[in-house]
Amino acid sequence: MDAANKAIGKEASLQYSGLPRYAIGDIHGRLYWKSFIKNDFKEFYFTGDYFDSYDIPFSKQYDNFLEICKEARADTRIRMCLGNHDYHYLHGVYNQSYSGYQDHNRKKISAVMEDNIDLLQIIYVTEDKFIISHAGVTSWFLRSIGGVKPEDINNVFNNDRNVLKFNGYNIYGDDITQSPIWVRPGSLESDPLPGYSQIVGHTPVRKITEMQMKDGMKLIFIDTHNTESVYVF
Repeated sequence: MDAANKAIGKEASLQYSGLPRYAIGDIHGRLYWKSFIKNDFKEFYFTGDYFDSYDIPFSKQYDNFLEICKEARADTRIRMCLGNHDYHYLHGVYNQSYSGYQDHNRKKISAVMEDNIDLLQIIYVTEDKFIISHAGVTSWFLRSIGGVKPEDINNVFNNDRNVLKFNGYNIYGDDITQSPIWVRPGSLESDPLPGYSQIVGHTPVRKITEMQMKDGMKLIFIDTHNTESVYVF
């Protein structure tokens, strides 16, 4: 983010400081986010996975992603995370295709992803120590990339996209070595980044679930795959 956008972001944060923040679970082409983005808010986060629905046609997934991007370009309070079901379409990502991969649409998805890659980050960190990402950040992963603070993950990804790829140590991704687009709740709980609460999607849950950590922070899982997949904080 350049200096001008940082200034705008700081001004917006002050202007909207009394308003709630929203985090929206995995989209997969669904439209429920529209009813929430009409509200007043301080910040609005998407946890990723804009593509690879099993029941929504590609054209609707595509148009929905473009509409979200349009909203994000018009309002710097709207932030978009990258999910694993978006990641495997990026240029330079090798030998990665996950469940639901749309091989016949890969060129169109890849093109629109690259056109809007400037809007997408791996993680966001709020001033009150919430990390918002697709799947979560383990202490092991941050150390493994030489990171000191969680925001370093974004910089490393910008230099090497393959840092996020599925590592295969566990077929479900339930390993502390997995990246912030792949790690599962059990591993995130066993090796959370100290001093931060985390809001994540990725792994379906029956209802939004908050898990209290020993240091007083929380892990919040919000991917309910329905219209309740919205967390207000």
